[in-house]
Amino acid sequence: MPAYVVTWIHLLAAMTFLGGWMFVLLALRPSLTEGRTKIPSPDGLDLVKKIGNRFKTVGWVSLFTVILTGASQLLDESGSARIESGWGLVMMLKLFVFAIVGGLIFVHDLIIDPYGGGGKKKIEDSAALLLSAKVIWVQRAIVGLSLGVLLIAAYLTSL
Repeated sequence: MPAYVVTWIHLLAAMTFLGGWMFVLLALRPSLTEGRTKIPSPDGLDLVKKIGNRFKTVGWVSLFTVILTGASQLLDESGSARIESGWGLVMMLKLFVFAIVGGLIFVHDLIIDPYGGGGKKKIEDSAALLLSAKVIWVQRAIVGLSLGVLLIAAYLTSL
């Protein structure tokens, strides 16, 4: 596959990943507590769970696509990706921050799992988990560090 196609797939997957997380953090989450009530309605909670579960699939697919296309691009760089070079050192920083993002996504989706639990949980328990501080801070960290990866990637293009 030509290198420019791999680059476009990589960029599209990264945009999907980061755009989806920004939507969750900046649009979906604030819509839960909009208005006078602090506990979302059962319909709103069901909608957020459906959107969250759907995005979980899209997010993991885009994450693995970024990993595969990024590995392909790194292999194409061959000698310039050595850690002794400035470019290689910045690339290692990018990979390190990206690994932290991957770990946070693992914790968010598979350990905390604010969108799971099926219908057996009470509405108050589901709302409390969705609105808990640890879920909010994990989501903020994912978006913030993902933006950091994007900034590092932009800096790499100037080297």
